[in-house]
Amino acid sequence: MSNSLSKDKPCASEPISDSFSAEGKTDAMKIEQLSQREINLQQQLAQAELLNYISTQIHRSLDLPVILQATVEQVQTFLHADRLIIYQLEFAKVEGKIGDKSFDDYTSRGRVAYEATGVADFQSVLDIAEYQDCFDDRQLWEKYQCGMTRSIDRVDLEYAQNHCMLELMDRYQVRSKLVIPIVVNTELWGLLIAHQCQAPRSWEVRETKFLQQIAEHLAFAINQSELYTASLSNTQNLEQRVNERTRELRDAVIVAQTANQSKTEFLALLSHELRTPLTSILGLSATLLRLPLLNLTDRQQKYLQIIHNSGEHLSELVDDILDFYKLEVGKTFLKVSDFSLSKLIKQVVGSVRVKAEHGKIDLQIQIINNGNDVSEVSGRDLRFRGDNKRIHQILWNILNNAIKFTPENGTVIIRTWLEDSDAVFEIEDSGIGIEESQIPRLFKKFHQLNRNFDRDYEGMGLGLAITQQLVELHGGSIEVDSIIGSGSTFTVRIANQPLQLAERNDWVEMDRKLVFQDPELNPVSNRIVLIEQDEDLASFMCDILTAARYQVTWLLSAESSFRQISMFEPDVLIIDLTLNTEVIDRLIGNIRRSNKISDVKILAVANQEDTISPISSQYVDDYLWKSVSPEQLLRKITKLLSN
Repeated sequence: MSNSLSKDKPCASEPISDSFSAEGKTDAMKIEQLSQREINLQQQLAQAELLNYISTQIHRSLDLPVILQATVEQVQTFLHADRLIIYQLEFAKVEGKIGDKSFDDYTSRGRVAYEATGVADFQSVLDIAEYQDCFDDRQLWEKYQCGMTRSIDRVDLEYAQNHCMLELMDRYQVRSKLVIPIVVNTELWGLLIAHQCQAPRSWEVRETKFLQQIAEHLAFAINQSELYTASLSNTQNLEQRVNERTRELRDAVIVAQTANQSKTEFLALLSHELRTPLTSILGLSATLLRLPLLNLTDRQQKYLQIIHNSGEHLSELVDDILDFYKLEVGKTFLKVSDFSLSKLIKQVVGSVRVKAEHGKIDLQIQIINNGNDVSEVSGRDLRFRGDNKRIHQILWNILNNAIKFTPENGTVIIRTWLEDSDAVFEIEDSGIGIEESQIPRLFKKFHQLNRNFDRDYEGMGLGLAITQQLVELHGGSIEVDSIIGSGSTFTVRIANQPLQLAERNDWVEMDRKLVFQDPELNPVSNRIVLIEQDEDLASFMCDILTAARYQVTWLLSAESSFRQISMFEPDVLIIDLTLNTEVIDRLIGNIRRSNKISDVKILAVANQEDTISPISSQYVDDYLWKSVSPEQLLRKITKLLSN
């Protein structure tokens, strides 16, 4: 370079002065420094590009062996190392003590898992595990775990006292090596080791830092792979548990369906086989009791009366059991209408007055309007909206109970008033009373508070259980205050029912015969899954479909619903197309491609102005526009099931 500089001088043939010689040397040094700086910048740029490439590959793939092998090959080429390996470690951790201090004793177990060499005829060290036989320094392993690196320029000097390691290095022609730990989540996973075999090598600081960065990227890839493997394992275990649980649930459903079928058959027997003879017993016994021409003796008259009373009691028990079953399985619906509370109270009292008179009980009515008793004032009526028949049943059960447990010459008062649009009924008696500790058990099914009552008071303990469920069906409440020996007061609050519910239930009751092709106790045959976020619309549709004896499952969201739908195996899927279009299309497409539920009928609910996606247009069987009417809904379902 100095020659080229001298040729550029105008007086190249003249002797060069000492000052000029000094200036030339300075310029040469500057040029050399600039060239070295340029080389360093190029190396840093190449190093950054390689790191970026490795990082990109790590984020794109979860195949850890491929990532590690590719990284080893690329880094070996970049460093011009004779050999680059990854030694993967496993540690046996043994706890112990030295004096009063505890320590962790590490015993290394591992092998060379990945290797890349620069010369083809170098002896391979792949799968070699001999390090553990020559080197088991616990303190050194702990330092590696803390991130310490080792740069060994001359292995013959470093391992002069360790003949085992020196022999191992010599066998595989290792003259220098650079060791970088790979630490994953504070745990030492392995070592990244560069070998120089042909001649000793002095490792530069930048090379050490570069390998440290490579080790950090590899640690990230290893952690990412372990997390994915753990997640996959958990998913598989969860799926296996879900499948097992699904099988258990299906077995339980079969058992429950069998039990329900048996219960249904028994209740059908109660409804038909017992009601038919009871009708004859009650009718004929009542007829005989009213025929004066028979000239019955007192004993015969008494026997006939016992037969008639027993028949009435048995009929009441059958009615209670059937009512309780319908409430338990959700087959009882409100037929809401506007009616007179005054008229209702008088009807209820009229139905139990004979029994009250027989027991010499004073039965009183109090109808309160604006704080005044208007029981005897005509034209001062209280109007209310609810299920007249069911409220009549509630009051009759409580009133009948009050008469039953009130001794002769006692008093029973029934009063009613309106409070914040709710109807409040109060039945007060001067009967035997109830212990305070027994009140919480009062509404339990098949339960009487005192078993001694069985002799004096007939019943199965269902009346008040049915009453409570009917009150709750109206969105109301029932409370009891009682004093032993002084009597009890039952307070029932019934919520005023909305007009919209009245219209819907009127339709259900009006078309009950049309909807129920079989007797009301027949089991459900068709399954329907409804996906709808609008709770009001979903509740309405569920009410109508349940009344029509369909088994309805309501899902709020279409996301992740394919597995649930596959488990239920419905005959019809009703889905709201106004939900997320992409999710709906994916769900419908999966259903049609499924081997298990591809033939399910799909009824889509949408607004008429909505644009239907091509996938929905292709796979949906029928449409139902919003502002659904009960008649339209059932007609669509019937049509789909008949195809």
